[in-house]
Amino acid sequence: MRICFTGDLFLGGDLRGRRGDGAVRVAAFRSADARIGNLEQPISDREGIADKCTLYCGSFAVTQLQDLRIAAVSLANNHIQDKEDEGILDTLKHLRAGDIACFGAGADLGKARKPYIASPSLALLGYCGFGRPYLRQIRLAGDHEPGVSPLRYSSILKDLDALPENAAAILYFHWGREHVSLPPPGDVHLARALLLHKKVAGIIGTHAHRVQGYIEEGEKRAYFSLGNFLFPNFFIEPPTRISYPTAVEKGYKVTRRYHSVEELTYKKWRFRNRISIVVTYDTETGAFRHTPVIQADNEPVIRDLRGLAATFVCGWIKALSLLYRLPDWAYSPLECLHRRTVRYFWNAGIWWYGLRQKGLPWLFKRALFKLRKRLTATAGHQEV
Repeated sequence: MRICFTGDLFLGGDLRGRRGDGAVRVAAFRSADARIGNLEQPISDREGIADKCTLYCGSFAVTQLQDLRIAAVSLANNHIQDKEDEGILDTLKHLRAGDIACFGAGADLGKARKPYIASPSLALLGYCGFGRPYLRQIRLAGDHEPGVSPLRYSSILKDLDALPENAAAILYFHWGREHVSLPPPGDVHLARALLLHKKVAGIIGTHAHRVQGYIEEGEKRAYFSLGNFLFPNFFIEPPTRISYPTAVEKGYKVTRRYHSVEELTYKKWRFRNRISIVVTYDTETGAFRHTPVIQADNEPVIRDLRGLAATFVCGWIKALSLLYRLPDWAYSPLECLHRRTVRYFWNAGIWWYGLRQKGLPWLFKRALFKLRKRLTATAGHQEV
C-alpha cells in the first residue's frame, strides 16, 4: 500500500466555489492508494470568528476533499480553532458526514489522541506544538473540551505504547517556526529520539510554510516541513482576518507576506512558499520517497515540478538534511543566525510594503511605535 502525505491544505480563498478534482495534477498524489494532508482550517458555516489571524471556509470544503479523494486529515494545527470551539465540533461533524477520517484534534483529549488506522500495521497520530513564542494561540483539548492533541514527548510515548504490538505509527507534527529552513535544535533532538522508537515508522512535519529537510534512521525518515501544498491566495481584512468579499473594487492592495493590514488586501504567496513536497510511504517496504511540486501563482492548481527547478529543490533538501547532522555546538548558532536573518528580511519586506502604500508618515509612526514598545518592555524588565 502506498500512502501519499501532503503539507498544508486550505480549501478557501480562490478555491471557494470551485471543484477540487482539477486542482492537483501530481502523479504521485493521484496514483497513491491513500492521501493524507494537514487541514489548516476549520470547516464551519457559523458566524463566530476567533479574535486572531484566521483561516476558514464553509461546509463546501468537504466536497472538495472528496473530489481530491483525501482519506484522512490531521487537525492538529493552530488554525483549527479559528471558528472557536464550536467550529472544531462543526469540522468533526462535517468530516464525519463526508466519510473523511481525521486525527490530531477531537471533542475531548481522549478523542484528539485517538489514532487513525491507515492499514492493519500502520496508525497515524497527530500533535500540535504549543507554548512557544513562535507557535501560540493553540486550543489544547481537555478532558471535556475540544481542541488539539498537544505535542508532548510523554504523551507520544503513551500513545505509541497503546498501539498493538505489531503496529507502527507515522507521527504528524505541527511544529517549528514559520518561513525558515532550519528547524529549532529541540525539534531535531526530539525527531532523533522518536525515530529510535520501535513503533515509530516516520515523522511528517508542517507549519513552516516552506520546504525543509529530513533526518534518517535506517529506512525511517523525519521530514520537518513539507511546505504549503494546496493553499490558494486569499483576501485579508483588517487586521488579519481572511475575507470573502461579495464584490471587489479594482486597485486593491496586494502583499506577498502575512501581516496586519489597514484595508482589504489580497494575499499572494511568494515563489518559495508555493513549492512543496509530497511524501510517499510504502507500507510493505517502509521506504519513503518525496516529489517536489508547485502551486501556480494566480490559480489554485498544483503540478509536478520538473527540469532544473526540480533538481535544485531536491538538492536544496539534501543540503539542508546534511546540516541537521551537525553537532549541536555547530548547528545551534547556525540556526540562530538563519532565524534572525529571515526575520530581518521579513520585517524589511513589511516595512517596504507599508512605505510604498502609506508613505514616509506611516514608516515614521511604525518606527515610533516599535521604539515605544521596546522601551516599555525594557522598563518593565528592569522593574522586575
